Amino acid sequence: MRTEKDLTETLRTAADHAQEPGGLLAGVEVQRRRRRRRRTRGLAVATAVAAVLATGTVMAANGRQAAAPSPAARPFPQAAAVPLERAWPGAVVTMPTMRADGLRRVPVTALDAARILAVAGPKDDTIRAIEVYDTTTRTFREIADISVPPGMRTYRPQPPALDGLNLAWHVNAVRKDGTEVREIWTVPLAGGEPRQIAAMTGEHLRIERIALDGDRVVWSERTEGVWWMPLAGGAPKRFPGSEGLHLVKWPWASDIADGEDRSQARVVNLSTGRPSTKDVVAPLDALRLRCGPSWCQGVRDGRTYLQHIDGSAAAEPQGLGLVPRLGDYPPLDRFVVAGNAVYDVTTGTLATFDRPGIWYGNYMSAEPAAIVYWADRLPDEYRVLNLAAVPPAQ
Repeated sequence: MRTEKDLTETLRTAADHAQEPGGLLAGVEVQRRRRRRRRTRGLAVATAVAAVLATGTVMAANGRQAAAPSPAARPFPQAAAVPLERAWPGAVVTMPTMRADGLRRVPVTALDAARILAVAGPKDDTIRAIEVYDTTTRTFREIADISVPPGMRTYRPQPPALDGLNLAWHVNAVRKDGTEVREIWTVPLAGGEPRQIAAMTGEHLRIERIALDGDRVVWSERTEGVWWMPLAGGAPKRFPGSEGLHLVKWPWASDIADGEDRSQARVVNLSTGRPSTKDVVAPLDALRLRCGPSWCQGVRDGRTYLQHIDGSAAAEPQGLGLVPRLGDYPPLDRFVVAGNAVYDVTTGTLATFDRPGIWYGNYMSAEPAAIVYWADRLPDEYRVLNLAAVPPAQ
């Protein structure tokens, strides 16, 4: 049974991780503990403890109601670490990095068990071409060539999204006259001429993530909710009730923006025309939770922590490192990627690999990437784990 002291410590931890006003810029980590707020937080903790003792309900320092701290999560049995090539031999492939024109490729995500989407550019953060790599024939097919239009001072295409039929991406650009512009482009996955469907100035400059839904493109903005536009072009329209939401993977949205350090509290389905919300039920000492359609991942007591949205199936896989501090929800709603290991929540398999050097990633996708890639030096080829090629649970 939790004592008053236990509750005080738990709530103080939650208070120290409460969101600062105004949000964070994506990818930027900000110190969370401010001395000038400790006295106020201490008073809030004392008040909350009194409420818990009286009513059994916990109110977090950020105002989110949550379940009272639960007993320790069910630890999964110590999984025997299996080398990746032995655990999933058909899912590990190599991919050449250099094109004949000198552009360097980076894998983005898996299309299916035999195809990987890749981008290429003169630098890792500059995209000038989009390709599909066939892992069976080891050949590439170019989908789009992206050139810099005249009159642009800077031109930075962002990682593409796809839905099986089309690709879409947005571009952060600045014209030579200093005007900021956000372009949205699309092209059929089968190939064809890329087509610009939007060039927005003034509004809509804070696009953070993009997706496709049939004949429309969908995106979320840092502070303005989730929007859509027909692939044929037209005026942007905001989804009703999407204010304060951020796209995860269509049709799922979250109340947490990329780069925020607090835990996700809601998972919202936008496909019904009216937001359908599931509240995340979690212990207050579960930090930085990120949830997809069913699974959430985060950190608790210094270990990777997993649970379903409703708080069930809570577990701490043994032998798995910590998930990235600003990570996303489990790729394919099935895998947890942490350090040099990948954990399959459906089978309990813990696959490990050597990750020498700095060439490692799964960050180029517009949604949680279905690949992990790595190499041991400035590479001529990457080793790629295609999560879409991992056999399904029996």
